[in-house]
Amino acid sequence: MREVCYCGRTGEIEDREVAGDGDGRGALRCPDCGHLDHLSWLPADLRDLALAEAKRRAIARGMPMSA
Repeated sequence: MREVCYCGRTGEIEDREVAGDGDGRGALRCPDCGHLDHLSWLPADLRDLALAEAKRRAIARGMPMSA
């Protein structure tokens, strides 16, 4: 799924960094500006899939997980 961040970065949303926001909700962080997106605009099942795919991609890239 492609999207554009507030900072102008474009790319697949699943290539963002997985992050937690302190209240138990998962979020994706823009690697350029740090903006957190809770994906609240997606239905819960699609949000869970997007977060799982982002985690899978981070692991494949050897990135440490922050959430």
